[in-house]
Amino acid sequence: MISIAKNMLKGVFPGLYRGGQSKKIQIRLEGPHGVLRFEALSPVENHRIANYGDEREFLNFFLSKLIPQDIVFDIGASVGLFSIHAASLLEQGKVIAFEPDFETLERLKFNVKLNKQLTNIHYISWAVSDTQSEATLYTDGASGCAPTLKKQIGRSNAPRGEIKIKTNTLDNALSTGELPLPTALKIDIEGAEILCIKGAQQLLKGEFGRKPRLIFLEAHPDFLKSFNSNVEEVDDIIKKNGYTSIWMRERDNQIHSCYLVN
Repeated sequence: MISIAKNMLKGVFPGLYRGGQSKKIQIRLEGPHGVLRFEALSPVENHRIANYGDEREFLNFFLSKLIPQDIVFDIGASVGLFSIHAASLLEQGKVIAFEPDFETLERLKFNVKLNKQLTNIHYISWAVSDTQSEATLYTDGASGCAPTLKKQIGRSNAPRGEIKIKTNTLDNALSTGELPLPTALKIDIEGAEILCIKGAQQLLKGEFGRKPRLIFLEAHPDFLKSFNSNVEEVDDIIKKNGYTSIWMRERDNQIHSCYLVN
């Protein structure tokens, strides 16, 4: 469904985005309705975009289930691979892209601007959690491993930097009118998926109106331990709220799933 149309290398990287003057790579990918443009400033960004972050099958399945009217919450949007592909498909819908890392959010916004035809992506800079508060985000910026709300003990390449961020729950943001009612959730937040689900109980029970039709989840068995949780707990909460698992794939130490409302 998706293939790389062109990956134009304009130079080699002397270092990571934060570590020095990196050369820019302009990337063009075939999207649902034509070519989509991205820019990478580090090998990490290039992998996340040109190599689909090794999640091409997940992206293809995600896109195959969307309809043009969907309102998609991309929770953990990173530099925009899923958000931009989805937005190009949602002719009457929109994407709400959640990305709490400041540097990564700027890279996401830049990639969206490269695709001038896309005007249906909106940004949320707080982290989705189970409380409205402040928290520490462990991050090395756009060129590091994905940020996390908990220290990942024993992981050699775990993020070492720290920034203070705001957190909020989906239920609270929906109740105040900050967010529209979503029809699909895509969740990829390095173990904090349990916090996201716990903070969305009203949404998943249908207390705001219709429930999201689809939940796309990247579960992290190793990282969930830092949140005193596990994949079984996340799966159980989703299913108890009236969802059925319709697709699942394991990739390295992650599990990609899709749930459909009953």
